Amino acid sequence: MLKGLFVALLCVMLTSCATHSDDTAEKTTLAFYQQYLQAFADFDPANAEQSPLANNSPLIKRYVASDTASRLAEIDGIYEQEIVGADYFTYCQDYAPEWVKALLVGKASMQFGGAKVPVSIGIGGDKYLQLMVYLKREDNTWKIYRVRNVTDNVEQYIFDDIAIKNAKAYAKDNPGPQ
Repeated sequence: MLKGLFVALLCVMLTSCATHSDDTAEKTTLAFYQQYLQAFADFDPANAEQSPLANNSPLIKRYVASDTASRLAEIDGIYEQEIVGADYFTYCQDYAPEWVKALLVGKASMQFGGAKVPVSIGIGGDKYLQLMVYLKREDNTWKIYRVRNVTDNVEQYIFDDIAIKNAKAYAKDNPGPQ
């Protein structure tokens, strides 16, 4: 009986290890940023809804945690919000195609049941913007839930409920062009 339980437990452990072998925080981060930076560089506002950058795109669904994607979509719908002052995943206003090849993804360190991965994105010439990308397991895969700009020590606080409440109140009182 005890031997059978041990064998069953060992099989479960080996199966769970094998399931995650190809899915690492570094590979997920690299795959996301390779696709995202190219899409950002090629972005056409006339086709924003069909863009890989759209809140409901397959790229975002595959690599971004659902609570982060939902919060970004909510913020995106607030007129004149000042919570996100630049693209959340790059901290840039725009991106040049020739910078994509300068992407560097470092080694993940495990933290609080998740991972953090240092990322350097090229921003022209020999300049880089250092980001820290935080991932968590969701639906048995690594997903990005937070990004910090390490170079400028800045973070866009998308989970600040008070800031979102204030932004919504401002938008309600100042609806902008109709």
